[in-house]
Amino acid sequence: MALKPLSAKELAETPTLFASFMGHMDTSYKTLGQLREIYRERSKLDQADDLRVDRFAADMASDRWRADVVMRIGVFDGTVLVIDGIHRGIAYLACIAEGVSADRLPALHVDC
Repeated sequence: MALKPLSAKELAETPTLFASFMGHMDTSYKTLGQLREIYRERSKLDQADDLRVDRFAADMASDRWRADVVMRIGVFDGTVLVIDGIHRGIAYLACIAEGVSADRLPALHVDC
């Protein structure tokens, strides 16, 4: 496993294997930034605790998260997609959106 550092901007722009998410239906792959926006909007309507995003974000922002945040990617038909760590990635981006600086958050990596 080779870990490469990843910025929050790169994370937000990375496509995932999801085209549909939390009832939002589409045909194109969504980036992690787009999934965070869908989560933000949809979680207002539904508690959505089963996704663990709010708990992950709280743990990351309060130093209770003890490990790096690692995203796994896969290549499908020549397209690089995030395949694992999507909920952790949404939580990380939620922390950034709330004003938590990246240097206070766990290290962010992609598993290449």
